[in-house]
Amino acid sequence: MLYRVQYPLSVKGSPAFWALVVMAGFAELGYVTLNISAMPVYLREVVGLGESTITAVGSVFLLTEALFRAPMGMLSDRLGRRRLMMLGPLITVGTALATLFAKHPIHFLFLRALDGLGAAMLWPAAYAAIGDTVPAERRGWAMSFLNMTYMSGVALGPLAGGLANDLTGTKRASFYLVACLFALATLIVWRFYPHDGKTNPHPHGHAELGESSFSLRAFWSAIRRAPGHMLLAFVVFFGMGLIMLLVKLYAMDEFQISETVFGLGLVLPALLIAGLSVPLGRLSDRIGRVRSIRLGLMSAALVLWTVVLPGKPPILLVLLATGVGALSFVLTFAAWMAELSEIDPERRGVILGAAGTAQGLGSILGALLGGVLYEHAQITLGDWVIPAHRTPFIGCALMLTLGSLLSWWVLHPREAKSQVGVS
Repeated sequence: MLYRVQYPLSVKGSPAFWALVVMAGFAELGYVTLNISAMPVYLREVVGLGESTITAVGSVFLLTEALFRAPMGMLSDRLGRRRLMMLGPLITVGTALATLFAKHPIHFLFLRALDGLGAAMLWPAAYAAIGDTVPAERRGWAMSFLNMTYMSGVALGPLAGGLANDLTGTKRASFYLVACLFALATLIVWRFYPHDGKTNPHPHGHAELGESSFSLRAFWSAIRRAPGHMLLAFVVFFGMGLIMLLVKLYAMDEFQISETVFGLGLVLPALLIAGLSVPLGRLSDRIGRVRSIRLGLMSAALVLWTVVLPGKPPILLVLLATGVGALSFVLTFAAWMAELSEIDPERRGVILGAAGTAQGLGSILGALLGGVLYEHAQITLGDWVIPAHRTPFIGCALMLTLGSLLSWWVLHPREAKSQVGVS
């Protein structure tokens, strides 16, 4: 038997809804600054580690996040979203500062594992909270607000971390910045998100379809409910994982630019894309989620292939490709999260968590392989030589192409259903 659920939030005029959006912006800015800007440069230039080890450290973050996303999604169904959205960022406040005292690679691995746990607490709870509040026909629009703040974080993270380091003359400054950003994220949730208590409509865990109990059975049930979606998530994020921890190092090695210049190069296109996130969310609702996902994946694959063609790509082409690729991501991700949230609304937290686990595992394996390719895998085909630092980008283009093909097999349009119990 299914039950109607009355959630404590509503979209129109709700401070809690906008608190989610702003909190996500600070949190994503913190994660981008930490993982993409601060850690790779700090580990290579201060600690003296190679790219393979750097990506291994980053992969621990991804592994922990992947392993705990589903359990934390289930836990948010049981205990409420607010507690996890406060504790997750708070963990990284501590780990960012502790990184400055770490000496041995094992220390960095442990701290990044804690960061991954914090991210696993935060994101399934945040996306499930959006799904709790918004009717199905407007969910792409609502998710686009999180994408807007996500892209703002992508835009400003490398610049913020680079400026902090370059202006102070030390690679440690960006870690203090990260601690401040996550402290703000925690404060926003504490001040503006209500005490939601248990959001699980079946507190005793006996509902046949609505059970979201903290168990492996619930996790495997979510995978069996949508195996094609899990496979698609794995393939796409495997491709993204190949390059995600190496983008900044690639730019510095390929074009010999400073950290600040790298950050400045991303600001204008990413902020433009952030501004287009809401219109793209509306477009996703208008043309349909499945069509949006397919279009976004195909566009991203085509754009990436233009960058990995023979010869050194002009920097303007790379910037243009970055902008178009990010637009494709925004269109795809809002539709993807909305699609996942409708597979089984009664178990939204666990399904989002299971998909996050598939995405995380793909990212981990991709990141580990990407680091090895970056250091060792130069490709020579006759007179055509591809330097090793470009090889991960070829792999990413291949995986996105495969993902776009899989989307035609996995995804099928469904009729939008209104979410019950939305106030």
